[in-house]
Order: sequence, then C-alpha cells, then structure tokens
Amino acid sequence: MNILILGGTQFLGRHFVEIALNNGYQITLFNRGQTNNSLYPNVEKLVGDRLNGNLAALRGRKWDIVIDTAGYFPNLEQLVRDTAELLKDSVEFYIFISTISVYAELKTNGDETLPRYGIDRNPPEKTEAEIYGTHKALAESVVQEIYGERGLIVRPGLIVGPYDNLGRLPYWVRRVAQGGEVLTPESPNLPVQFIDARDLVEWIYRMALARKGGVYNAVGPDYSLNLGQVLETCRQVSGSNAKFIWVPGKFLESQGIGHWQELPLWLPLSLQNTFPCLNNRKAIADGLSFSPLAKTIHDLWQWDQLEQPEYPSGLSSEKEKNVLQAWRRAAEEGIDH
Repeated sequence: MNILILGGTQFLGRHFVEIALNNGYQITLFNRGQTNNSLYPNVEKLVGDRLNGNLAALRGRKWDIVIDTAGYFPNLEQLVRDTAELLKDSVEFYIFISTISVYAELKTNGDETLPRYGIDRNPPEKTEAEIYGTHKALAESVVQEIYGERGLIVRPGLIVGPYDNLGRLPYWVRRVAQGGEVLTPESPNLPVQFIDARDLVEWIYRMALARKGGVYNAVGPDYSLNLGQVLETCRQVSGSNAKFIWVPGKFLESQGIGHWQELPLWLPLSLQNTFPCLNNRKAIADGLSFSPLAKTIHDLWQWDQLEQPEYPSGLSSEKEKNVLQAWRRAAEEGIDH
C-alpha cells in the first residue's frame, strides 16, 4: 500500500509509521514538521499546516489510503472537510481516527448505534469533553458524507503502549514498579477498557487492505477486565513488592483527588459501568485481536524505563503519601467513610 499519514510523529501516528514500514508499505507523512521531526529520516515528509489551510503539498499526488489521526482542534470539522475534499479523487480509502467520546449517551455494552452528540456548533454550557465529542462527531459525518463506503471511522477508547504521551496506564505501571503502599481507588473490581496501540494499528491496516469501511468501536480487550487484574499484572511484570491500599471513592473525593487525570482509570460513579464497558463485537468479528495483557504492560514498562518521559496525568508521591496517612487516621478514629 501507498499510504498518506496526516501526522505520524506522536504516539499512535508513530505506530502507524513503524508497522507500515515493517510490512513494506510506502509512507508519506504530512505535518507541520515541528514535532519529532528527526524521526524516520528515510520516509517522505510533506510540510503543511491544516490549521491555516496550507495543504498545497498534497495537491497533484495520489495514495491508496489516507490515515487521519487528527486530535482536538476547535475547528476540527473544517480541518477534516478541507483535507477530505482535497483528497477525494486522490485516495481510494479514508481512515479517520475518532473516539468513543462522540457518544452523547453511554450504556453498558453499548454498540456503534449509540446516539452521538448533535450538530449544535455552539452548545451552551458544555463541558470540555462534550465539546471534544461534538467536534469529533461532526468530523466523522464529513468523512461519511464525502467518502461513504470508502471511509473507515474508528472509535477507540483509551489507547496504551510505547510512545504514550498521556500517561494513564504508564502511571500505574511506573507506580506499581516502585513498590510499597500504592493508593488505589475503590475496588479491584472497577471495570477497565483499553487497547494496545499496536493491536489497533495492525487491525486498521488489515481493514485498509480489504477496503472495509464503516464505523467501529475499537476498544479492548475481548474479556471483562478490571483494575485489580491490571495492577496485579503490573506487579508480576515488574517483580515489585507493591501493596495495594483500596480507598473508597468518597474519601478520595473528600481529599481533593481528581478522577481519571490524577488517578488514571478511576471514573466518577455515574460512568464506572458505562464508559469502560462498550461493545466491541463488530470489530472482533472483522478481525480485531488483542495482545496478552502482560505483553502490553511489559513493553510499556521497558519503554518507560528507557525514555523516562514526563506525563500530564498521575498523582504526585507527596499527595499520595498524605492521602494514605489521612486514610489511616480516619480508619483509626472509626470515621464512617
């Protein structure tokens, strides 16, 4: 395949590039040339800026497929429309990486027919997550309008693996490997869903080869996973002596601990059995498969030790220590938590 990747130098985009090169595909990157530009010196790189409409480098070229890894921009719908319309006669197949955040209403075991956010471009008093989901839903509609069956809409949830730049799973891998008492939220039975970036990309390329369009929830794994299993696997992989201290959610909230960002994979009660429990049967039926949990965690741990990146999410060691001390005092005093 001859592939155009919009982006390609951060997290998921890097996996698209590396797996493509391993498979012998021909790659062209289109981006601003501002992030990790020294990567992939033997890959063709076109410079432009979708934010200001500078798409000149794409004109007059042809590719088999385009992979649009667009993240969050206020004008995402127009960015995608400009690119999709420019390329509609130059590529056979358009792949748009969307998100499960497009769903306005989440339900346990909900599939791809769940209602998405509407087309109100200036929704009043919306949260940042709702605005993000709305923009992604609008961008999806653009791809479907222009490409129809030649478009693949992929809706992942949390993506994990080497090159992770957000740190949700890496926080736990790193913290458990450090050992000692680990502050953990609520219960080991908290449901979790995430997908290894490499599994996601390998599957997307198989779909591209088959020119299989449509809309898919690309979440994992193919069994019910909980936080206790994830943390125990982190402990086994790292060989640490970590001891998990499960603290009720109400107490964590009373101590000012933030969901998801500060204690990753921990969600507000209203979302605990919906957001991480979406249906992935359609993608599995079309070949989506999953690496063993231990492999994903092992590879992530090895990469994290080598690169030692700084992440925007996670709980500081000082705050963790203070909350654990407060929890012990409350327990000793017999306070009803």
